[in-house]
Amino acid sequence: MTATLTPDINKPGLHLPHIKFPFLFGALSRPTMPAFSVLFTLEPLTRSIIVTAVPLMALENFGTAQNVSIFYFVLGVSGVCMSLVVPWIMSRVYRRGTFIIGAITGVAGMALFAYGEIWSLCLGMAVHLFAASCIDVSLNLYMMEHIRRQDFGRFEPIRMFFMAFSWCVGPFLGVYLRNSISPEAPFIVGGAMIITLAAYFLYLRFTDHPAVSGARPPVTNPLTYLPRFFSQPRMRLVYVLSFMRSGWWTMYFIYVPIYCVTAGLGENLGGALVSLATLFVMTAPLWRGPVSRYGIRNILYIGYFGTGVATILLSTFMDIQNVTIGLILLAGLFAVPCDAVGNALFYRAVHPYERSEMATVFGSYRSVSGLTFPGIYSGVLAIFPLPAVFAVTGAGMIISGLIASYIPKRMN
Repeated sequence: MTATLTPDINKPGLHLPHIKFPFLFGALSRPTMPAFSVLFTLEPLTRSIIVTAVPLMALENFGTAQNVSIFYFVLGVSGVCMSLVVPWIMSRVYRRGTFIIGAITGVAGMALFAYGEIWSLCLGMAVHLFAASCIDVSLNLYMMEHIRRQDFGRFEPIRMFFMAFSWCVGPFLGVYLRNSISPEAPFIVGGAMIITLAAYFLYLRFTDHPAVSGARPPVTNPLTYLPRFFSQPRMRLVYVLSFMRSGWWTMYFIYVPIYCVTAGLGENLGGALVSLATLFVMTAPLWRGPVSRYGIRNILYIGYFGTGVATILLSTFMDIQNVTIGLILLAGLFAVPCDAVGNALFYRAVHPYERSEMATVFGSYRSVSGLTFPGIYSGVLAIFPLPAVFAVTGAGMIISGLIASYIPKRMN
């Protein structure tokens, strides 16, 4: 970013420069990397502000961590179904219409959360997952259209920085609003964030007209592309690593606040720990140097393996609260490289002529992990206490570290 300094020579005395930012303002008014940085700041904020409030709300209503796991497992099933419906909707109303539908249903989901009943909590979560799928798929397809493939490696750490900022602010803010203002406050603010996101999206004037955008026909059925996706070893590897990374964060967002409440540490500390862990991800732009020097494979190996070891250790020392808190943050620190460069693997592996098709399948890892891990946890908690959830997830991350060692050298 450059500024034009124009001194006022007509006034005597000290000449203060007149600063203009035409480049920045121009970039923010059209689909450029700075504009997508704003979009990827607002979009995760609509989700992160409720990510700790909803598990605590579910714990109040369902009573035990196992019941909360069952709640998230059932919602995971609906999340997978929603992710399959989104491409069909996109084939009817295109990306712009899909985004608008996501924004409208997202506000409706926040209203259902704010109502406060068990039925509205369940319905609100299902609607929220549908809205998040609509918005996420639309934004990622627009991003791949407007940002050149060779720029993805440069933009991904920047995107992760702004996303991490939102995930840093949102979890603690949600708990703070819940405890200091009202139980409905996080959802009211979340609805306002969705409206702000939609307003900026409309301001950027995205288009789906083939003559203007050159866009390919929308993907109508991701199941059609499953064989093609999973027949490619690189795609399978990227999917597994993303799936495990997402599952670890699912565990973190749900069970770290539950641990803090059941251990008597309070809801605010639970929200603060989630926010502090995501604060580390804001260092994502700093990983460009280490990645260039040591390669994605080595960085991800250390990230996944270190996260797994720290997560298993914290499950062992849960009776010592100060040690547990330190290990929770250490695990979050090791998870940083997994998030900072993980998605860049997909952008490097996918062929340009099938980005839309492969992006639709790849994006399902969030919904699939959101279904699989709570299902596993509900079974684990039926037999073992809460520390077993962390131990199982840590073991999965160690295995993922070993898988990361098979990343081809040409993807470094």
